[in-house]
Amino acid sequence: MIPSHLPSLRLASADGATADIALDGAHITSWIPAGTIEDRLFVSERSGYGPGVAIRGGIPVIFPQFGPFGPLPQHGFARNYRWRADESSIAPGRVTLHLVDDESTRAMWPHAFTATLAIMVAQSVLSASLTIHNRDVTPFEFTAAFHPYFAVRDAFSTSVEGLGGLRYRDSLRDGEISMQDDGKLHIRGPLDRIFYDAPDRLVIHDDDRRLVIEKRGFPECVVWNPGPEGTKSRADFAPDDEKRMLCVEAAVIRQPVQLAPGASWTGEQRMTAI
Repeated sequence: MIPSHLPSLRLASADGATADIALDGAHITSWIPAGTIEDRLFVSERSGYGPGVAIRGGIPVIFPQFGPFGPLPQHGFARNYRWRADESSIAPGRVTLHLVDDESTRAMWPHAFTATLAIMVAQSVLSASLTIHNRDVTPFEFTAAFHPYFAVRDAFSTSVEGLGGLRYRDSLRDGEISMQDDGKLHIRGPLDRIFYDAPDRLVIHDDDRRLVIEKRGFPECVVWNPGPEGTKSRADFAPDDEKRMLCVEAAVIRQPVQLAPGASWTGEQRMTAI
């Protein structure tokens, strides 16, 4: 739960669906579809909050660098900065947030940009759309992702449908390139895979529930679970958190986005609870 002294928003649609957002990182920390009581996003009880803190769970915004693939800190800086929401951009079930470069971002990444995040919740759907606008006089390139931690009943009994026949980079095997043969990826233990040329629709099968994940503008998909050793080695995870979460991420990693001056790029991830 976002501490009460930190700036946050609660979106509520007319049908009763809700989403909570921490302005630090423009980070969605809760999503409860209409007519249900179960949160479909996982956040560790040991997570920290506040300026400069990466929340462990929810949906982090990754920009302008995915993971360690570049000179910036892990996953860039967008998740560590406070975003702004104008009152005119807030409506029932909807909000638009903005992050603009400043002296501190330019010290790490010397470019003028505006990042805009549009979030919508209604019925059984949560969507997030990230737009990057190049306000600079020279081109720049970046990688980006949405990094959702989905709450599952037992991660090691779940499967992800739609990845069959894809090549993937296995980060747990020093970046080895392999092929996903089975049409369903069954989660059995720790994994960290970047799937190339991923389809725009995947399905998480979780006990008697399904979660349909659709993307646009993102060519890759990342599937990640830290496993028990991964949670033990991170102070912001609680014991057994690996059993309660699964990350299925929309990403652009292998070929960075090349953005000319004045140009914009948009990537979207849409989640539907069934």
